[in-house]
Amino acid sequence: MDVISHYCRIETWTANLATGVFQLGPLACEYHQLSDQGEFGLHNLVKCYDAEYRNHVLELYEVAAMRPSSFCFSTTIVHGNGSHIPVMCIGESSSFSDDGGGAINGVFVFPQFKLTDKSSLTTQ
Repeated sequence: MDVISHYCRIETWTANLATGVFQLGPLACEYHQLSDQGEFGLHNLVKCYDAEYRNHVLELYEVAAMRPSSFCFSTTIVHGNGSHIPVMCIGESSSFSDDGGGAINGVFVFPQFKLTDKSSLTTQ
């Protein structure tokens, strides 16, 4: 068994800066409670994040969209049933062009447990 997969699930994602479209894999769509079509705007992506950290996450993406940079954040995804799923994101922006193009690429890391509230852990 892969040691990392015992502790977490990892999935790549990308964002096209010319269109503002994020492409997520099926796991990220499921955890972010998005349809399985896989293409979304930034607002759709972060609206499920803990409100305490949402503006900070938006600022990180905004900086990455303006200049080549790297970033990392962690927060929780808040589901309607009251559960909280921890998520960590690592990303970087690159390939900027004069016509507004560029990309942000990264990974989501989802630990193999969820929070029933901000302080209680359960395994998945």
